[in-house]
Amino acid sequence: MDEQIWGDASVTYPDWKGTAQLDERMTAPWEGLARTVGLPSDQWQVVGFSIGGGESGYHLQVLATPSEAWKNVKPTDGATVEVTEFLVHGIDPLEVLQQMTHMFDFRMRIRALDGREVRVMARSDLPSELFVEENFGPQED
Repeated sequence: MDEQIWGDASVTYPDWKGTAQLDERMTAPWEGLARTVGLPSDQWQVVGFSIGGGESGYHLQVLATPSEAWKNVKPTDGATVEVTEFLVHGIDPLEVLQQMTHMFDFRMRIRALDGREVRVMARSDLPSELFVEENFGPQED
């Protein structure tokens, strides 16, 4: 396998782009991502994970570095962290995401916005009627 730098998420035709942040659960029964996927947590430090896939389903990949190597990583040295990327079998990635999450925020913007600011002018629930004129003013046909 050729080495590669693990970067931002990417797909061939990115109709949507975004960000995500997760606050990990600190209450039972969550025992950590390493144990959940079957990595010995005394031997491996998980440093990343990804959920990918498509129409045929999703898969979970976990990036981990040996614990001994992790002990030598200094936050300020800027050095590359070398990892093994594990493809996890027999586990539903979305179930793992739910198990590990205290708070999760996943935001995607359609490509056509091209970096423009998005201002929320109203909030509603679906299904329901959004009263456009009430929130945005009279609309022209």
